[in-house]
Amino acid sequence: MGFARNRNEGNYRMQRRMEGLVWYGLVTALAIIGLTHTVSAQDKNDLERITSTKVVRVGAIEAFPYYRKDLASGEWEGIIPDLTRLMFGSIGVKVEFVPTEWGTAAAGLQSDKFDLVGGFNATPQRALAVGFSGIVADSKISIVGLTDKVKGLTTWDAVNTPTVKIAAVDGASTTRAAQAFLPKATWTLVKSTDAMVLEMESGRVDVILSNEPTLALFLKAKKKGELVIPTPVRAQPINFGMRKNSKELQEWVNIALEYYKISGDVTAIWNKYLGTN
Repeated sequence: MGFARNRNEGNYRMQRRMEGLVWYGLVTALAIIGLTHTVSAQDKNDLERITSTKVVRVGAIEAFPYYRKDLASGEWEGIIPDLTRLMFGSIGVKVEFVPTEWGTAAAGLQSDKFDLVGGFNATPQRALAVGFSGIVADSKISIVGLTDKVKGLTTWDAVNTPTVKIAAVDGASTTRAAQAFLPKATWTLVKSTDAMVLEMESGRVDVILSNEPTLALFLKAKKKGELVIPTPVRAQPINFGMRKNSKELQEWVNIALEYYKISGDVTAIWNKYLGTN
């Protein structure tokens, strides 16, 4: 009886050991299968994924004339939505817009929340984190004021004083660039272009600072205020940002940009919103 019991216990332990080995094998196999699928998906570069899924994700910021979301339709409009729809529509790819902000756009690219962000100024600091297309256009750093005070701010030296109160969009490369050469000015940083304008209209600041297209559009819409481009003129490039390893996408975007520049479509889109080149 003792021998039979020992043999049964031995068989039971052997069975449990075999079940454990089988279970371990199944888990390992599933892990390998999962890894294989993951690697296979990751093997596709951004451009291949975009062309196979027929969808490109574009980071969008409330910053007209580059982007604006129509509250009635929910559709995005502006220079970048028009341009990306033209470019990617030519290869049968749908554009999906993902809301973001200038200050977090680079992180959004790195974390794969979107594939591109337009109206994104290439700077030496940003270039350490993300890749950039060629230049879409360039824009001069400018100011707008509603009072006579702005008429005396014809040089950046005149602006660079604590008595000049400036509102600008936090995280925008124009803001960061201007803060570097206007360290003595009094700054108010806000989340959006609309909030920046409100600061000026309420009298809390003397001027607002941004790129020339944004401020020219404000003047066109409001029909009040005065735009000044202080000297010496300081300008920034307007680019598309993307992940640093998106070399194929970068090359394709550059080709598409050049094609539509030569065709006149880039100028037509620019003129649609600004009426200038």
